[in-house]
Parts: sequence; C-alpha cells; structure tokens
Amino acid sequence: MSSLTSADVAPPDALRLPDHAPGQVEVLVPTEPTVGEDGIPILKTFPADDDDARAEALHIVADSVAQQRNLASRALIFHPIVLAIFVVGFGVCRQIFYKGDTSDYIKVVTTFTGVIMAILGAIRLACGPYIFEAERIGTWRWLNKGRSAEEEEQTGVKVLGDSDEILLTKFGDDYIGAIIFRGVQPATAPSSPSGNKRSRRTQSLSKHSKMVIRAWTVRQKYRRKEVGSALLEDAVKLGRARGWTADGVEFAEDHANHKRILPTMFNGPLDKFDQIAREVLDKKVQDIEVTEGKGRRKR
Repeated sequence: MSSLTSADVAPPDALRLPDHAPGQVEVLVPTEPTVGEDGIPILKTFPADDDDARAEALHIVADSVAQQRNLASRALIFHPIVLAIFVVGFGVCRQIFYKGDTSDYIKVVTTFTGVIMAILGAIRLACGPYIFEAERIGTWRWLNKGRSAEEEEQTGVKVLGDSDEILLTKFGDDYIGAIIFRGVQPATAPSSPSGNKRSRRTQSLSKHSKMVIRAWTVRQKYRRKEVGSALLEDAVKLGRARGWTADGVEFAEDHANHKRILPTMFNGPLDKFDQIAREVLDKKVQDIEVTEGKGRRKR
C-alpha cells in the first residue's frame, strides 16, 4: 500500500499544508473558495459523502492501477533476462546478415529494429491486463465487495458500516488523492459463559475489529510532497475514532494495487512500492499512538 512540478502548478513549498493539519478532516462545501488570497490553490482533505465525490475517488484509484502497466513494462524491459535477449538478438542478426560488406549493417540494423518492435509489442500485450484490472477497480461493484450476506458467510468477515469510508484530497479545483478504507471484524465469535448473550458477542467482536485500507493513492505529479502521508494520517485517525482499530490497521490483502500480472521475478518495483507503503503506514500508526498517549498523560 502506493507520494508539483509542472509550470501551471505552485511549487512544492507553496502547498498550503498549514491550512490542513493532519487529522483534521475538513468538509469542503461547493461555495468554499479553492484559491487563497495569495493566488495559491488551497489543499483540502474531506470525506467523499456523495456519489459524485466517490466516483472521483474511484477514478483516481483506477488511474493508479492503470499506471502499473507502465511500471511493469519498464521493469520487464530492463530486467537482465530481457536485456540479454536483446543482446543475443542483435548477435544473431549480425551473424546472419553481415557478410563483410559495410552495407550489410543496414540489413542488421533494420532486422534488429523489427526484433525490438516485436519484443516491445509482446511486453505491452503481457502488461495489458492491468487496464482490465483498472476497469474492474473503478466500479461500485468493487467498492461494495464483501458486504453481502453470502460473501460474509464465505469469508467469515463482517464489514462494518453502511459503506466504505473515502477521503479525497483536493488542490484547488483538482482532485489529487484518495484513500478508501473500512472496518471489519469476525462474523462470529465464541460466546462467554456469563452475561447478556448479545452484549457478550458485541464486546467480543469489537475487541477484534480492525481497519483495512483498500486503496491509497495520489496522482503522479503530486507525489513525494507529503500529500499522501497527510491523507493516510487523516484516515487512520478517522478509523480510530470509529473504533475500528482494536486489532490494528493494515492494507487489505486484495487492495487495489495488489494484483500482479507478470511472474514474480519481474514484480520487484511493484513489490517495493507495497513495502514502502506498509512501512509508512506502520510509522503513522505508531506516531499517532505516541501522540495520543502523550495527550492522555497531560490530561
């Protein structure tokens, strides 16, 4: 679980992060200005409470899944095995077409170019399923996955709340980041020998609730600007406020960017991003717990 460089965007140090302290989720109303008095777009994070906002979040997440195609393609092209194939292919072309005449190099280069194009076409085709995966992710069906009684019975997991929580980050008029998460708990729990049966079951289940993050992404040109970090912090704090973190916070096993199309040896870059995301999450949770602990001691 996956951080403004163009001429029409304010420089990184101009992001109005002080207006949005992590953990303070602001509700953005349509009449609220999106540009400050100094002309710099305002950065805000707010709950996606209506269908239009939730559709924007799904669109951002689906785009991030589609971008994995490019990442996977680069990983495949520059993998040592594929590079070795290029070298061998050039050697074979030279061996076949070069007969000692300088003009033969034209045949070698022309043939090898065709080989390269064929390999690149095969790579593009191999990574194509990421586009279909993006189309699957960007749907209401994916968003509501796991909520039916049949799915609950199959997985043994109960999804809490009427719908997933979604936070959106907006920079001026542009939606730039989204995080989708939910609370879950075991569908059943062993009963206690004493006390009210329903109360015992509720208390037992609440001890095993946890927050799972199903998607977390920021548009590419806004990454590495602490936008995603603040978005994640807001989500964790909201999950704790909902009482979903008794058993911790983690990325869902089938989170939006989890699927791998290529064999394991070619997934290094994608797996590295997953590892970094988990490390950032663990650090955020730890920092929040430390901060809240200090706050309680002061009181």
